[in-house]
Amino acid sequence: MKKPLLALIAALLAGALLACERTIPDYSVAEAFDLMNDAIDGWLDAKSFTLSYEGTYTVGDNVSEETMSVKLKNGGSDNLIAFVVTSITETDRWQQSETQFEDGRSYAARNENGSISRTWKAETGASFETLYRTFLKRTIDLSDIRNESILVDPDQCTFLFEYDANEIEETFYVPPQITNVTFATVSVTFSHRGELLSIDVSYGTFEGELRGTESYQVTFAKLDRYVVISQMSATEKAYYTEATDDEE
Repeated sequence: MKKPLLALIAALLAGALLACERTIPDYSVAEAFDLMNDAIDGWLDAKSFTLSYEGTYTVGDNVSEETMSVKLKNGGSDNLIAFVVTSITETDRWQQSETQFEDGRSYAARNENGSISRTWKAETGASFETLYRTFLKRTIDLSDIRNESILVDPDQCTFLFEYDANEIEETFYVPPQITNVTFATVSVTFSHRGELLSIDVSYGTFEGELRGTESYQVTFAKLDRYVVISQMSATEKAYYTEATDDEE
């Protein structure tokens, strides 16, 4: 009786080990490219999301580092609600802020070099949402990339490429301080189900007197999944005053 039992246990263990083995898809570059754009489409169409952003840019002697977390739901509607936490450190200043958007108003609590302010301004949901869509504005055109490669593991695929510098501002975020971009490299990471996970973007210019570089990473935690955002109470809103033109 023991031998059949041992054989059964061995068979079960072997089956369990095989079940635990995860295969790595054998994508061609073209297949990975198409799946990447499917993942980007998922981001562009998402009505709710949470993401985190980390960016650094240098222009001349000025260095700016920025982190941001964004929660947004009901995108593309009159019921948009969002909560954004931002931290900026530059050569000669630092700023932290929390911004809540609801009912057609953005409420910003800022601490800049120790000076605290709380202001609100009327704003459409579309204009507010656009600010946080600029990290990735459209899908990638095959004719705009070169030197592409892919990295694949059991969980995800990363598509790496050099991007046409003339197209960078149409596709990714470029601060106004950086002009005449001359080089750009990009990596896009997505799951095998076509879910966008993260992007890494680096670009800059080494021509002319104003030289600068920018690099940023965006991690997409949730796309079109339930996002919890607590709304402000009337008491909390009473601490905010309408922003002047200078404060906007």
